[in-house]
Amino acid sequence: MRKLGLILIVLLLMSGSCEKEEQIIVPQSGYDWPSNSRSYWPTDGWETASPGGLGIDENKLIKAREFAMNDDLMRSVIIVRDGYIGYEEYFHGGQIDASTNLWSCTKSFASALTGIIYDQGHIENTDQLMIDLMPDYPDFNKITLWNVLTMTTGLHWNEEGPLWVQWILSDDWVQEALERGFRKDPGESFFYSSGNSHMLTSLVKYKSGEYPGKIAKEHLFDPMGIQFTTQDPDTKYTNWQQYLEPLPQSWRTDNQGVECASFGLYLTARDMAKFGYLYLNRGRWEDQQLISEEWVIESTKDHVTDVYERYSYGYQWYLTRIDDEPAFLASGFGGQIIGIVPSLDMVVVLKYEAENPKDPVPGSDHDDMYLFELLVKAAK
Repeated sequence: MRKLGLILIVLLLMSGSCEKEEQIIVPQSGYDWPSNSRSYWPTDGWETASPGGLGIDENKLIKAREFAMNDDLMRSVIIVRDGYIGYEEYFHGGQIDASTNLWSCTKSFASALTGIIYDQGHIENTDQLMIDLMPDYPDFNKITLWNVLTMTTGLHWNEEGPLWVQWILSDDWVQEALERGFRKDPGESFFYSSGNSHMLTSLVKYKSGEYPGKIAKEHLFDPMGIQFTTQDPDTKYTNWQQYLEPLPQSWRTDNQGVECASFGLYLTARDMAKFGYLYLNRGRWEDQQLISEEWVIESTKDHVTDVYERYSYGYQWYLTRIDDEPAFLASGFGGQIIGIVPSLDMVVVLKYEAENPKDPVPGSDHDDMYLFELLVKAAK
C-alpha cells in the first residue's frame, strides 16, 4: 500500500517572498474513528431514534429542514448517528424506495471494489504501473494505479459535450480515454476525469476475471442487505439517452459489459446510508471485514491537497472540514452526497433530482454542500 502521498502545491508570491500554506484535512493521527462494535447492524433495516436522543440540536435541524424544503429539486435527507437514523425526510415527491442514479458517487463504489481486489491479492500496491496491471493497454505508459485513484494521470478530458458522448458510445472506454492524450505528466496535478475512474472497474474485471457488478453483489450489497441485480454483459448502447433511462437497484455497463465506474449505479437513499456506514465502520459489517481497514483508511487520506477551496482528494473520495471536523464524502452530479464524519459517528445522505450529466464542483458554495454543513453542525 502506498503511504500517504501529498502533492505539495507551493505558490510563490512577490518574487518568492511568500508561500501558500498547504491545507491538510486529515490530521497526522488520522480521523477520530468511532468503535465498530455495534449494538445492531442495519442489514435487515435501519432502526430509528429521536434527534434529541442522538444529540442532534432540533432547532438547528429545523433550520436545515426549512432550507431543504425551499429547494424544489430536493428529494431526500437522512442523518445516521451512532448507528440509528435520527432524521429522514422525503421532499417534493421523493420516496423511500426511489432508486435513482448516484452519478459520480458511483466513483467511491469503484474505489471500494478496487480495495476488494487489493485485499484478494490481485494488486500488490498502488505504486504499480497500470501497464503492468493491464498490459493490453500500452498507452498507459508511466501511469500508476495511484495516479488513477487520485485523478493525477494528466489525461486530457471533457466531462460533457460531443467528446463525452463519443467516449460513452465507444467499444473500449479505457482505450478511448487513453487516446485523448495527456495534458500533464502523471502526478503533476489533479484534473477531474470520469475516464480515470472507469479504469478502476476495468481493472477489477481485468485482474479478477469477474464483472465488477458480480463482485459488488457478492462482497458488498448482499452482506449489507442491499437489493441489487447485475446487468446482461452483452447489453450494447448506441445513444446517450439509453444511459439516462432508469435502472433501479442495478448498475449501467459500458459496451464491454463492465460496470461504469463514473456514474450509473442506482440505489435508494437508505442504501447510500449503508455504504457510508460501512466506511464509517472502517470496512466492517457485522462479523465480516468487507473491505480491509487498511484500504478504507488509506482511501480517505489527503493524497492530493487543495483540489478545490477547502477540499482535498483521496481514492475517489473528497475530503473537507466542517467546523474543524474532518469529513469525507462521495459527491455526484446535481447534489448527490454520501458524507461521513467519523468524529461525530455520523453519516449524511442527500438526494436531489438530477437528469443531466454535469458534475457540480465541491467547495463552490452549491446548495447541497451548504445543506450538508447545516446538518453536520446540528450534530455538534
